[in-house]
Amino acid sequence: MYATVTDMIARFGETHMIRLSQPEDRTAETVDAVKIETALSDASSVIDGYIRGRYLVPIAAPPAEIVRASCVLARYELAQGEHMEPSEEMGKARKETITWLENIAKELINLDVPVALPAGPAVGSGPRMSDRSRIMSLDSLRGF
Repeated sequence: MYATVTDMIARFGETHMIRLSQPEDRTAETVDAVKIETALSDASSVIDGYIRGRYLVPIAAPPAEIVRASCVLARYELAQGEHMEPSEEMGKARKETITWLENIAKELINLDVPVALPAGPAVGSGPRMSDRSRIMSLDSLRGF
């Protein structure tokens, strides 16, 4: 996972995390860490899906941007429930995060993490060989 329950509390506040992790219990005084960790794990999987082609995943020491993205995605996930709907602000933050991840996948944004090595030779690289002689050459086209 790229973020922890502590990261979520630090970013969004303990009261908000209690309400999102235990929406049915209005008297709860502690967060449901298991529920938050599940949402964070799901968010990490989404992030890995976008960056897998460019970077080695999982990222051992995730930069702050990845931690933030994980928290935003997990918060949105926690807000979806039987009696709850994500707020407009949560939806906007999620959309911006997904766009940011898409830009990473398109190589428009670079992260300061180890890059994945290509699995095979790059297309169009290296020497080219042919088993036949050219049909059209300068000599065969002379006179036309």
